[in-house]
Amino acid sequence: MSFRTKVLQAVNLFINRVYIPRLVLRMNRPIVMHISDTPEEIYPYLYNLLEKLKPDYLIHTGDIVDNIKLEIVPKLEPDYHQALEGFINNLESLDINKIYYISGNHDQRAKIESFTDKGTVLEEGIIAIENNKFYLNHFFVKESPKADFYLYGHSFEPKSHRKGQEIRLNGLEAIRVISLKNNVIKKLPYPLGTNGFRKMDRSYRGL
Repeated sequence: MSFRTKVLQAVNLFINRVYIPRLVLRMNRPIVMHISDTPEEIYPYLYNLLEKLKPDYLIHTGDIVDNIKLEIVPKLEPDYHQALEGFINNLESLDINKIYYISGNHDQRAKIESFTDKGTVLEEGIIAIENNKFYLNHFFVKESPKADFYLYGHSFEPKSHRKGQEIRLNGLEAIRVISLKNNVIKKLPYPLGTNGFRKMDRSYRGL
């Protein structure tokens, strides 16, 4: 991790104090937390959030080290490996029943698999959690298998929406917390500056 990243992480934590509304803390369990396209600069914020919220399940829909655009700048592979290993180790030291990692276009699935001890790694696919079917993909595809929830990332479009009985959630927009007991969904904001660290803004469809 570079000195610049360490400074940005410290500033980010100072500016963006972790706050979880009571309505979210009191959600009926079990709960799933969905995140996507996470730049290294917001990792400490996510650790704090996870420690306070204590979700039963965590789903990451890809581009785990999103400040490093590995598909575009492959020479940053060593930096990606270092950040990825640290992130996964920290996540898996927390009290989370199960973690699912989707490999994004700036990820290396083999490396994710080599670093994880507790997680399940997928390119895309259907998983079942507490009698709910989740279709997971880094990308949004129109013709997808039917599920209760479709979680994705990569681009700001399409926005989260409902199609029939299926709830489709875009992980770039916000951190989502889903109660599997009554299908209540709450959203928490990413820290200020997250899209800048992603090297994205809403004028970009995806990177």
